[in-house]
Amino acid sequence: MPKKCPSNEQTKLQYIKNMIKTSKEIRGRFSTPEEAKRYYSNLWHSHYYLADNDYSAKQLLNPAREALRIEGGIPTTGNTGKLMAYNGLWRITIHPRSRKSLDFTVSVKAGSTYRFHSKTIKHSILSRHGKSAYDQWRQIVKEDIESLGVLVQKVQSLISTIPWSYTCSQSAANLCEQVGISTYRGTAFLFPDSFSGE
Repeated sequence: MPKKCPSNEQTKLQYIKNMIKTSKEIRGRFSTPEEAKRYYSNLWHSHYYLADNDYSAKQLLNPAREALRIEGGIPTTGNTGKLMAYNGLWRITIHPRSRKSLDFTVSVKAGSTYRFHSKTIKHSILSRHGKSAYDQWRQIVKEDIESLGVLVQKVQSLISTIPWSYTCSQSAANLCEQVGISTYRGTAFLFPDSFSGE
């Protein structure tokens, strides 16, 4: 079962550094979290880059936006359950990684589905519809960043643990920081409202 939010006597950065130092999950079989992040980023790209590529330019450039809504809930016992939160062009999913921690994914509407890997999204759009469509889609997404910020705040108000995830790229890390998700050494941490340490 994921641990409850730790004492607020430590700052977010202190918590993150301690987690990276002590967590066998974050480093996995690698020497550093950066190595783990690179490995998984490449693995996800090779796994997903051929999936969900059948969409029109119209679907891509006229994406349906969701009103703020929450489906499911955070698992509290065992290894089941999933929270899916939507707003605008964005989705945040939180699910168990193991009995000890939760994973989270920030995805954006890209064609016919939500996608999370910036390299995979770029490859898909460029190969199907070209650079002009990709540039237009990026502008649409940039104009909806505020919706992601609202979504992050809503999810933070619902959780009592700290899910973590590897960032797929520097642009993904930058996006996380822009909307209030802390990142460090290729790893992102979604702190709940109850964690007030800065």
